[in-house]
Amino acid sequence: MDKIPTANPVFTKEMEEAAINALRNERFILGESVDKFEEEFAQYIGTKYAISVNSGTNALHLALIATGLKPNEEVITVASSYIATANSILHANGKPVFCDINDEYLIDVNQIQEKINNKTKGILPVDLYGYPADMDEINEIASKKNLFVIEDCAQSHGSLYKGKKTGSLSIMGCFSFYSTKNMTVCGDGGMVTTDDEKLAETIKLLRNHGQYPKDVHSIVGYTARLNTVNAAIGRVQLKYLPKWVEQRRVIAKKYNTFLSDIQEIILPPSDTKNKKPSYHLFEIKTKKRNELLNFLKQNNIICLIHYPTPIPYQPIYKKMFGYKEGMYPKSEELSAQALDLPMFPELKDEQVKYISEKIHEFFNR
Repeated sequence: MDKIPTANPVFTKEMEEAAINALRNERFILGESVDKFEEEFAQYIGTKYAISVNSGTNALHLALIATGLKPNEEVITVASSYIATANSILHANGKPVFCDINDEYLIDVNQIQEKINNKTKGILPVDLYGYPADMDEINEIASKKNLFVIEDCAQSHGSLYKGKKTGSLSIMGCFSFYSTKNMTVCGDGGMVTTDDEKLAETIKLLRNHGQYPKDVHSIVGYTARLNTVNAAIGRVQLKYLPKWVEQRRVIAKKYNTFLSDIQEIILPPSDTKNKKPSYHLFEIKTKKRNELLNFLKQNNIICLIHYPTPIPYQPIYKKMFGYKEGMYPKSEELSAQALDLPMFPELKDEQVKYISEKIHEFFNR
């Protein structure tokens, strides 16, 4: 069997032609493709507005600034995620406050209430691995305490929560188009989705040095625009995203069927009545994670580890806030046991079967 990668970013002739057309016929910055990509992405998510930016991290950063977050005000988020989630709060001069995860690897709603104090201004849940957070419960807590909620949808393009797409379930949703996501722009890129016109206009100002109209700067902003050529590629990728998400769900079902009899692994959460994940990653847990990782690599199956260290235990967070191991035990367990199996729409049936057979072989030795 040829080498099977963990992910396989797509770049087709159609995307190449869209990129070349944008380079030849549009402004390099904030060209026509940017406007069209925003319109089409908003329509896909089901929001009135979508504002493109140059990364998923800046999507979170600018969204937090747009809420009016003040220095040292607190935003509750989850210990198990990519560090950009918490960093964005620091970039906006806020303070991240962490909750542990539940059995679905999402922010434990039961811990949110005890973290709220008079400095708390918002909640930033993460749809880790493409599985939607418990948004009804989170929004209910936020409403009672007058807090904002911003969804970190960096991994959940196409995920559904009670029939609605992630990114439409709070005041703002923030997406990443990094190269390994469910859809990309073949480079860095991000998007903020919202139904609030004022927030949308604020994000537009923030991404472009607070400038509107030209040479008039009403707020202090940033350089956070999405390049036109990236937007042109994103428009093509967006056309195929629904098909790609369905293919990921089919592959996940096959993995679940093939691997359900192995007692030494825990499979990721599956579809439920209220939640339909988009399977950005297919994350299994096993106490023999490192041994399995090496065994699969020897058999041309490339797997990855997301994320080997919970955010609060990163050196900079220990230094700044004094976090210590043992404070977030479920996040620690996930970091120590989680393994990404190959997951991308072009993954063939025989490859899924081969991967599953090798996992059986490992545990049967």
